[in-house]
Amino acid sequence: MTYLVVHLVHIFSVFIYGGFLFTDNLFLNKMKKDLSGEEHSKVREYFMKYVRQVVPKSLIIAVLSGIYLIFTNFGTIGEDGLSNFQILLSIKAFLGLWLGLRGVLQVFFGIQPLVFKSHIFPFILVVIIIFLSQIMFEV
Repeated sequence: MTYLVVHLVHIFSVFIYGGFLFTDNLFLNKMKKDLSGEEHSKVREYFMKYVRQVVPKSLIIAVLSGIYLIFTNFGTIGEDGLSNFQILLSIKAFLGLWLGLRGVLQVFFGIQPLVFKSHIFPFILVVIIIFLSQIMFEV
């Protein structure tokens, strides 16, 4: 029962974080074409006012619940080495932990990322993580 609850919490928190990235990359950035700079800035700041209350917390919950799920699902390493499932799960975990670390450093400590300042790269990583989560049980 604990696993099911943690898994559902994980999916819901990832949905919140991924939904924010989806909205930011596919809608808010495209609004620049239709709105003046001042209007776009107001709309974005209004949106971010609510995002800052929810998304960082959901990212932390996603990382913590993800760590629990990794330990639960990883299993033992066989004599042949890592299985395909374990390799994909490790890649997925690395990307998720990187996103979590980046988010925590940025939001809670004010450390801005040096290279990837937009939300496009995290959005791409979330898409990759979703793709990995769908295929890792099949390989």
